Amino acid sequence: MKNLCYAALFLHPFPLVFGGLLPPAMDVAVLDGGTLVAGRDFLMWDGGILRASEVGCDRFYRPTTSPDGRTVAVWAGSDHLNCVVLVGGNGVEIMGPYERAGLPCWDNQGNLWFTAEGSLLRNGAMSGHSLGVHHISVAPGADRLVFTDRQDRLLVMDMASGNVDTLSTEYRFFGPIFVGDDIIVSPSLNGGIWMFKGSEAVYVDHGEQPAWWRERNSLVYIRTTDDGMNLTSSDIWTWTCEQRSRRLTDTPYILEINPTPAPDGVYFVDSFSGMLGFVEVPR
Repeated sequence: MKNLCYAALFLHPFPLVFGGLLPPAMDVAVLDGGTLVAGRDFLMWDGGILRASEVGCDRFYRPTTSPDGRTVAVWAGSDHLNCVVLVGGNGVEIMGPYERAGLPCWDNQGNLWFTAEGSLLRNGAMSGHSLGVHHISVAPGADRLVFTDRQDRLLVMDMASGNVDTLSTEYRFFGPIFVGDDIIVSPSLNGGIWMFKGSEAVYVDHGEQPAWWRERNSLVYIRTTDDGMNLTSSDIWTWTCEQRSRRLTDTPYILEINPTPAPDGVYFVDSFSGMLGFVEVPR
């Protein structure tokens, strides 16, 4: 393994649980100074482990942390039902089940948003808006949300009126996120990452899985290569308006995916081994 450009990297094996090793990790979220690790069918955090079967599902996906860092929301589903699981200081809470639910997200006030049964929900209650999409992101001030439609157009909805405006049709987008009240970041299906501020669009870089690093006022994302079926390389990069792209890792034997920023570095999962990793980045 090559040395990192300017950081230290650690990989963490999983402990023995119920007489055997846990299956490989798939994603990670910061939880109250520690981490919550998500596998396909398990969640593990300091003081607890939850199997998907315990909530009537067979898989977990895309954990996301509340603004105060005390709660993680994660989508759980099966072929027959979906729910949203909350893990935090009050234990485990389950919202649902629903026949169809979307991925959860938070606003800056700590409200949890997701879609279910064709409606937009706020903290598990109907908000009054109809919205039949799977992935949404709500602005920090909770006045707008962004999503893509079946034509992969980037759309923004005003929460007060319910009016929807088209932000961009130039590329096919997916998984957009608000990173500020007026800034949206979205990957495109051609492998690019774009940043939108009002009507202005800025090309960030070729990459995937962008996440906002609040403590460093920058984006974190990965650049990958593949052989048509499997990843052959993956490394973490950062981007700021001032410095543009900057490589964070250079690790040919580690395939970093799902980068998750923390105050002192970036968590990730090694796609090759399924182990949790951390890149410590000096300020």
